[in-house]
Formats: sequence, C-alpha cells, structure tokens
Amino acid sequence: MAWTNRKALHRTLAAGLCAAALSLLPVAAPSAAAAEKVVVTGVLGSWTSGLWPFLIAQKKGLFSRHGIKHDVVFVPTAPGLVQQLTAGSIDMIALNGLAEPLHAVEKGAPVAIMRIMGQTTNYVMIGGKNITKLEDLKGKKVALGGLRDINKIYFDRVMAQTGLKDSDFDIIVIGATGARFAAMQSGSVDATMLVPPFNFTAIKNGFKDLGLVRDFAPDLPQTGMQVSQRWAKANMKEAREINTAVDEAVAWFYDDKNREEAIDILTEASKGDRKEIADSYDFLRRIEFFARTSTIHRKPLENMMRDMVAIKDMEKMIPISSLVVPGLNEIAD
Repeated sequence: MAWTNRKALHRTLAAGLCAAALSLLPVAAPSAAAAEKVVVTGVLGSWTSGLWPFLIAQKKGLFSRHGIKHDVVFVPTAPGLVQQLTAGSIDMIALNGLAEPLHAVEKGAPVAIMRIMGQTTNYVMIGGKNITKLEDLKGKKVALGGLRDINKIYFDRVMAQTGLKDSDFDIIVIGATGARFAAMQSGSVDATMLVPPFNFTAIKNGFKDLGLVRDFAPDLPQTGMQVSQRWAKANMKEAREINTAVDEAVAWFYDDKNREEAIDILTEASKGDRKEIADSYDFLRRIEFFARTSTIHRKPLENMMRDMVAIKDMEKMIPISSLVVPGLNEIAD
C-alpha cells in the first residue's frame, strides 16, 4: 500500500471510529471523548537513546493527554526520512540529524525544525580492537551515516587534529547507528561513531573508545524533531501540543526519581541490555543531552551551517526564520 494511501486510510479509520463512538454518547458528552489526532511519524532505524523523551511521552500517556496519537513508521536512512517528509508521506520525524533539514530547506523543500532534541552531541568515536588512537585510522574503513549529514561534520571536527584527510581512509556510508554497530561487529569497518547504548556494548566487546565527539565539537547541536511545514501550518494546535508533551517528557527524564522507570522504558523498546541502557541514562543526564524546551537558539544552528558552508556542504547560510514554522517555536539568541 502506498504511503499516502496508508496515511489517508489511518485518518479515514480514525474519523470513522470517532463518529461511531460519538453516536453512542449523550449529546452533552465532553469534547475529551473526541478521537486523538493521528500523526504519521518517521523514526530512523530503531529505538535508540536519542528517542528517550518520545518513548516516555508515548509510554506515560503524555501524547494521549494532549490529544495526539503517533502512527510510527521506521525508515532506514536519515535522508530517506526527509524525503518521506517532503513528499507528505509522513507528517513529522521523531528524531533525525540537523544537517538533513538544512539541506532540504536550502533546496526549497517545505520542511522545518520542530525542536532541537540533542543540544550537544552524544556520539563516541569507536575503533576496532587493534586501533588505539585516531591516527591509526589511516588506510582504514570508517562507517558514517552519510557524506552529507551530521556524522560527516562531527567526523571532520574529530579528525582535524590528526592531520589526516578524507583521502587517507575509506568512508563507507551506512545509515543508522545500529547498522554501523553491526558493521563493526562483522569486521566490515574499522571505526565509526556510536550513540548510547551501542558505544557501551562495543566497549564491552573489546572495541576501543577513541574519545567523545563533543570534546571536538562542543558548539554544535546533534538532533531534532522535524515537521512538514504544510502539516504544521494546517495543524498548529496539534504541533504545539506535541512540543508541550515532549517538554513534559524531558522534565520527567531529568527527574531523579524516574531513573529506574526510564531505563525500563528504553530497555523494553530497544530490547537492549539493561546495564548498558542504565549507563546510557547516566551519561545523557551528565552531559545534559536533551534540550528542555522547544525554543530554537540561533547560535548553535548558525555554527553548524558555518561548518557546512566551509566544507561546501551548503552554498550559503539560511536565515533561522526559514527553518521554523511561524508561531510554533520561540526564537532566541
């Protein structure tokens, strides 16, 4: 079934169910009985630690409380997510790198940054069992999410200190974190960047920690939720409610008393090792990874665009106003 047909079907069914339910209620029934708004939402690859607030909002009923229901669709690559968003096959992206929407907006695509999620990077540079330092990557195979994505921008920052250039290693494009980790395990590549809990799993299995990427790129954000401008403008109330629900989920994540339950939520969704997910929770808390509000700050995005322009990944910087939907976010310096 085509995406657009599938999306229409979900909304037709939701509307039909809502009408049927309301026909059984007294005329004075409260508006809370109305069906939730179904939002077709793309997720990259699988459930990872960067999606923790989204999962919390789902599991704890925060989205439902705000009248939102997500129909989640998994997409294997970051550019593929933006393509689906541009085409109208999905309404929003639960989490993606920030380079992808910048590329899309530069080309005139009707997409926007809904909010920043990872306000700093949680990537860890991981090397093979025989690699002890970054300089050992000369002549080796390195897996990145893309040649024009956040991975490449971070990787350039990391490798700048070594004097090595792109021509000194073989870059292999492998989309999602889970797939890059699998490539490391199989021996197909010698190094990559991994997010928690994959970095902890890799280190437990003998791979080498070559350093936190944020030490080389402290001024760059990492991820965000993205939204179709068409959808957001037509559904502004729901778009704002989603941001509010995620605000609540982030606050819940940072509350010490919720540590064990937060770990349980991601362990169940990802089918991962609970100890490694607990390590991930503590790590993300320590670096204050998740942005607490949907306010869009100019400077981090401008820093990212400046790097992209410098490596000719963008022709020129884009005004921040072009990257957001008017009325959805506050803009701050």
